[in-house]
Amino acid sequence: MNRVSDIQNQTVIISPLDWGLGHATRCIPIIQELMQNGNKCIIASSGRSLELLKQEFPTLIHEQIPEYGISYSTNAVSTFFKLLLQIPKAYNIKINEERLANTLVEKYAATYLIADNRFGMHSKLCKSIFITHQIRVRLPWIFRFLEYPFHLVNKAIINKFDECWIPDYRGSKNISGILSHSWKIPNSYYIGPLSGREQIQCEKEFDVLAILSGPEPQRGIFETKLREILPTLPYKSCIIRGVVAHRNSSTKIGNCKIQTFATNKEITKLICGSKLIISRAGYSSVMDYEKLHCKAILVPTPGQSEQIYLGHYLEPKERYWYIKQRQLAKKLPSCIEEILEQS
Repeated sequence: MNRVSDIQNQTVIISPLDWGLGHATRCIPIIQELMQNGNKCIIASSGRSLELLKQEFPTLIHEQIPEYGISYSTNAVSTFFKLLLQIPKAYNIKINEERLANTLVEKYAATYLIADNRFGMHSKLCKSIFITHQIRVRLPWIFRFLEYPFHLVNKAIINKFDECWIPDYRGSKNISGILSHSWKIPNSYYIGPLSGREQIQCEKEFDVLAILSGPEPQRGIFETKLREILPTLPYKSCIIRGVVAHRNSSTKIGNCKIQTFATNKEITKLICGSKLIISRAGYSSVMDYEKLHCKAILVPTPGQSEQIYLGHYLEPKERYWYIKQRQLAKKLPSCIEEILEQS
């Protein structure tokens, strides 16, 4: 992360997207390094991303900014069209973010603004940096011919920033494939995968750990399917539901523990204490598994073409398996058995 280490003794605003927790978690190592280098950090985010970073950095200044509030549908096709219909809403939030960015930069006399996938969080009053691994936006196959036009739009927006940081390796050992290694963006830098998790030496408490995340209703559909499968298997398993609640509770069905939520530190310990992980194919999760050398079954969110691509791309690599959500009942039990027998 040499681009991060170049920033010293400055005032930096860090603003991750609230669309899933991955954008916030991958900002954790950046914030940690910035603080080590004598920088004053201000966190500007919303929703669960802001709550997570408050837990991780309680002494920092936290600014709540508007949420994107993107929602999904119950199947892949309707989800794609629902996302398209929400583009005007996202564009309006982007315009408001541009005004807000200037306000925050002036308020704190910031010299840097680092935005993780928040397209509007840039300002001409300071150096603005954009973080993304999606230089190429993956679309469903029927719309694949539109990927380059989408890239041109993406490029035009990112070019409003002074730099673009890509959290991946340069070259053939990358973990994002064509998402960040096909078409180019000026002033872009590969800074390596970002993960705030550290390996913990502990006993293996669970054979299988399922970590649920993402917008509704798909998070709930994923949970329902896993509740129907994991308690029936002869393995010690745990499901972290990943829902926002005032009280954390847990129940047990057979050999399966079902828990409402876990803190970021608790999830790290659970991952290190499990033989196999089941989760969405989000890129931030993949970066965590790479760092912790986990075995993982990736179940892409229906309608999220980026996750579907990552599942296919990573499956031939060691330690990853890919299952479509609609095939879980048919394929998950045998897949778990095969993986655990190899352990």
